[in-house]
Amino acid sequence: MEIVLHARTLIIHGTQVLKDPTWLLVKYQSEAQLNASAQLAAELGLAHGQLKVADLMTRVEEFRMRKKSQGQILSLAVIIPFRDSWKMTRDCLESLLKQNLEHIALTICLVDNGSQKEETQLGIDSLKADWDYKFPHNSAQPPTLRILRDNRPFNFSELNNAAVEFLTQPENGSAPEYLLFLNNDTLFEDPDSLERLLFFSSLSPRMGAVGCTLLYRNSNVQHLFLAPGVKLAGAHPAKGIGLNANHAWYADPHPVPAITGALLLLSTKHFTAAKGFDTTLATSCQDLDLCLKLQNFGLENWVLPNVFVKHFETSTRLKQNQATEITYVCSKWGARLAMNAYYSRELTRWSERPALSWGESAYPWSAVLEL
Repeated sequence: MEIVLHARTLIIHGTQVLKDPTWLLVKYQSEAQLNASAQLAAELGLAHGQLKVADLMTRVEEFRMRKKSQGQILSLAVIIPFRDSWKMTRDCLESLLKQNLEHIALTICLVDNGSQKEETQLGIDSLKADWDYKFPHNSAQPPTLRILRDNRPFNFSELNNAAVEFLTQPENGSAPEYLLFLNNDTLFEDPDSLERLLFFSSLSPRMGAVGCTLLYRNSNVQHLFLAPGVKLAGAHPAKGIGLNANHAWYADPHPVPAITGALLLLSTKHFTAAKGFDTTLATSCQDLDLCLKLQNFGLENWVLPNVFVKHFETSTRLKQNQATEITYVCSKWGARLAMNAYYSRELTRWSERPALSWGESAYPWSAVLEL
């Protein structure tokens, strides 16, 4: 079926779809996506009514400088669950600390999910002992380090929810305005990435989850966004393609259906209103579910495609049979997942690589899972 869909797409649009596999995502935007882009452009006072990275970054910089002149900064907590793999966690942490933090009050919350190796404990002890020496004495507000120990069986949703609950308790200090859920197998490379994501999230009260482009070690694309209902519960359109930042997809920010939990930023207020991640979803789909809940509140999920972060997917945990969780989330959301308004109905749900639909409608997830 996929071969037929891609052959038909090639016949209709020619080699453009081969030269740029993301071209269809730009050409076939849904009405909800177009409306969201136009509304944000209007809010930002863009005369031509279109979002462009250059215009948007100008607005982000204006917003940042206004905050600076008023002596204000944004508070952000980055939550990183891990279990051993200390070198990977340390590298992730070091890349985070190299970000431009001048206008960010940063809290880093490491959630140790039952690590057993001696090297991990030695690494944690060394990190705590050296923390105050990592930053210049004249730093206005050095990052705060929190290390939580949580020995329960791995449940991504429970680990992150518990961390947020800890961070928002009055006895643990001021609650952060924003949360970044981050896998320990990620690496920031551009020092302005975190600031761009955070200040973009602050531009409108309608911002739900915000993400970026995640790349494999070889710089091929791992994640542009999550497409609900594509090949079971959801998939990563154009996953595995080579990166070409000159393609049209990377020129603009995009409203999208969902963002991966490997790097997902949103306001604490919205996360709390959504009651956090669904703890029924221990290993998969919890990011998709959260983003759909945010849509229910009238919020929009966005991606900044020209912000790039490395993601060494599956490096930390082996994938398990997730049929139960896929069944749960598909049944929970029904058409809101299968034919989401923020992914054009003109694009097929039967292929992770974008192709035109031929009227085949929703993907038959229950038949594939043999339910």
